[in-house]
Amino acid sequence: MALSQEWSPTLADALSHRIDWSAHHSSHCVDTGWRVLPHWVVLHVVHGAYHCTLLEEGRQRSVSAAPGEVLLVPAGARHALTFDTGTTADGLHIHFSLHHAMDVFSCYAVPSVIAGEASGVAQATEVLTATLARRDGTTLRGLAARQAAAYRFLDRVLAVSPELPERQRRLTALERLEGALALIDERLDQTPRVEELAERCALSRNRFGELFKATLGQTPKQYLDQQRLRRAMSLLVHSDRSIAEIADGLGFCDPFHFSKRFKALTGESPSDYRRQIRRTLLR
Repeated sequence: MALSQEWSPTLADALSHRIDWSAHHSSHCVDTGWRVLPHWVVLHVVHGAYHCTLLEEGRQRSVSAAPGEVLLVPAGARHALTFDTGTTADGLHIHFSLHHAMDVFSCYAVPSVIAGEASGVAQATEVLTATLARRDGTTLRGLAARQAAAYRFLDRVLAVSPELPERQRRLTALERLEGALALIDERLDQTPRVEELAERCALSRNRFGELFKATLGQTPKQYLDQQRLRRAMSLLVHSDRSIAEIADGLGFCDPFHFSKRFKALTGESPSDYRRQIRRTLLR
């Protein structure tokens, strides 16, 4: 179901997006090796072909995108990209979220490769990357164009992605948890008490813990750690902050503890991750 068919004021307030990187009609393609990113990877192939190997529950799965097709790699998926000689593509690192916590695409069966002009996904990707390439997001008109292009892309992807059965249940529960999720998002450098989070949701401590775990599959502490590490991934690639500054700014007790947790999630140290991911970005 397309987003426009299910819009409501509550969803409008809860929906947000973030684009960490984009490239328009770029021929700077790199074999990435294995990597994990905190956002969806979107590649619209203009010429040539892109190939992706994903590691899912210990098994490898491979998909390819030809000219006119769009390859989508889920946030947090361990994957490796290769390409054919002469490949040109539009690329995005993008994340759409609801109530601070839920990856919008996680409620839909998003195809790994979307083909066919009728879907409009290829055109929406091309328009979005072209709009971002103009670098006029500091003007009101430029910002409006970026917002419109981003949500057009979202609408086109959802239009070809069947809803998962638990979508509405998760949306309802997340709305109830909104206050706690907003507090965690605002204070990634702190560890709010469970009682404070429960109070934000007008729930008892026990009921809050049960609802949080049932909805997000994690305890509040585990969720906070995950959000910190995902934010760290973005900062390592898209900022020049030192590893010590990132660790301190995200509430880790010291750089050693941060590096240990980061390597457990990604398989690489923060410095290696920064170097490897920056090398693989299209320009």
